[in-house]
Amino acid sequence: MPRLPHGYRWASSLTDAARLLDEGTVPVLRPEDTGRADRWADILHTYPAPDLGRDGPPQARVVSLVGHEDLGELVARALGRPHHVLDPARLHDPGALGPEGGSVLVVARSHALTLSLLMPLLEAAARNNTLAGVLTGRDAAAITFAAAKLLTFHTDRSAPVRTALLDGTTGLTHILTPGQPDQRSTLTDVLAGDFASLLVDAHGSAAHASLGTVTLCGLSGPAEHGPDGTVLAGGCTPSACKTDPAGRTRPLAPHTLRARVLGLFVCNAITLGEAEQYPSDVSLALDAVEGHPGAVLGLLRGDLDTSGHEPRLTAASLHSGARLGQIAALLNVDGHRRGIRGPSTILLGDPEQRLHDPDTSVPAPVPTPAPVRPLADAEALNGWRVRLADAEALEQGLYASLDRRPDADLSACVEEMTSYRQAALETLLAAARTPDKGWEEHLEEQSLQWGRTVLQILSRTRGGAFSRQLTSARAHHRTTHWTPAPACGYCGAPREFEHLTSPLGLTDRRTLRCPKCGPALSLPTTLDPLDITVPPALRPGQPAKIHITFPEQDRGLFAVHLRPRSTRRGSYDHADLTVTPDRHTITLTPPSTDTPLELDRLWVVHADRFHVAYHQRRLPLLPHPRTTGHQ
Repeated sequence: MPRLPHGYRWASSLTDAARLLDEGTVPVLRPEDTGRADRWADILHTYPAPDLGRDGPPQARVVSLVGHEDLGELVARALGRPHHVLDPARLHDPGALGPEGGSVLVVARSHALTLSLLMPLLEAAARNNTLAGVLTGRDAAAITFAAAKLLTFHTDRSAPVRTALLDGTTGLTHILTPGQPDQRSTLTDVLAGDFASLLVDAHGSAAHASLGTVTLCGLSGPAEHGPDGTVLAGGCTPSACKTDPAGRTRPLAPHTLRARVLGLFVCNAITLGEAEQYPSDVSLALDAVEGHPGAVLGLLRGDLDTSGHEPRLTAASLHSGARLGQIAALLNVDGHRRGIRGPSTILLGDPEQRLHDPDTSVPAPVPTPAPVRPLADAEALNGWRVRLADAEALEQGLYASLDRRPDADLSACVEEMTSYRQAALETLLAAARTPDKGWEEHLEEQSLQWGRTVLQILSRTRGGAFSRQLTSARAHHRTTHWTPAPACGYCGAPREFEHLTSPLGLTDRRTLRCPKCGPALSLPTTLDPLDITVPPALRPGQPAKIHITFPEQDRGLFAVHLRPRSTRRGSYDHADLTVTPDRHTITLTPPSTDTPLELDRLWVVHADRFHVAYHQRRLPLLPHPRTTGHQ
């Protein structure tokens, strides 16, 4: 077996390891694979001499899972901390992890640390305000090697306070130093260097991470093995990674990275359960544990949308002298603020250890997640959804009328309406996902564009298409009942309100019709009938004043058209105005010549947030009274 540095000795069993510990020597359980033993010995030669016999920090404790008590007791004795066995079924009990506060180092072989156990364990630690870390490995030997590194892990005052960041998402390499701008470096220089902390931000999985010309590959031995221990055909080898059969990139094992703290900001980087990712022994985290790093910090899950923010938050925390457990807790709080339920980061290492001495000149960072926009009000979203459905129903009704009787001008108007409504629907859907503060203002503006086009139908089409709009507005509704209404203001005929509802969930409507004068009103229940005052008659060439009063809550646009009874093109006169909650006086003038004397129409159409109300009055166009001469 290779020779270990002074203060360490190979142990043949856990019982032997306990004896060596009693003798004041740090035991490392001898692995069966001599390649692992050689590597471990080489790595321990780069560490300072171990420091046994110290009492652990206050309220720092070690817990082990049932079946791993022997390892837990050995680690607790080496670190000078109390030890107890953890029953995972009791994780919801307040005292499962011991007293509130302090820290807990969980000891277990990796196969026992499934996500279904780690999630409630880390959540229990957070509820208990307890910093948490995990000491693990593929087998008992790997755990004793990881524990041996903990006994030499201390702050190095001679080492520069800096962090290397390998950004596989951009292909850039940075050296992060507190109070200094990012310094660009190269992948080659960083991989050949020795850093207190090295952070990897890359696309990948529990087994691999892409760094451009290099692939970080979690292969620890000479070949990749399946769950049954047999060599996996086509799997990874030290010279070729299965993720790159063409050999365009160079595979690199995490255990070769020379850093005391390794950060793996890779989806599912810390995956310990055997069946939770691809079923083989290739693992970034478990290979790193058997390498230079004394602590590995990384992502526990694959559904956190990370960015360059997390590595820099980690680097700043390391530089400020924060304990490793505090950094893991900080990253989990950061994930919570961006909508992640449960822990997102885990520490494989001692939560009490820190990389640098606390430095008050380096500000301790706080979570600054990507801006989280407030959720849009559900009632407001649904209200706009219904209004857009009503608008689409009106458009579809008009399209159906065009199938029966084509009208190029009306078709152009409806197509414009559809384009504005679709733009509004995109705004609404975006608001449901990630609303900005002005989403309703955007919808208001788009509804005005839609409503303006509705009003233009009256002047852009030959006959105004008023009756088509009335028919289309109710095309997807059914009559439910009738209620009394005031008699017709022109002819005095009895009238009734017709109440309509839609099987499609559209807004209910009301209509009013005179058996003599025809339609008088059609509107959704969101709008009230307008107070419209008209003169008793019109005179050719003589201005007529129409008074319209809008309720306080109304807004949008309205149009007033004075139309001849015939289907001639265009109105006699019209006005398009913006609604204000007040009394409007509109002056319209019939032509003075070539005007047939008949019962004309006054149309008032009100468009308010994708809802349209139609009003119609009958007005006789009378000749000017004859002047009588007096003797």
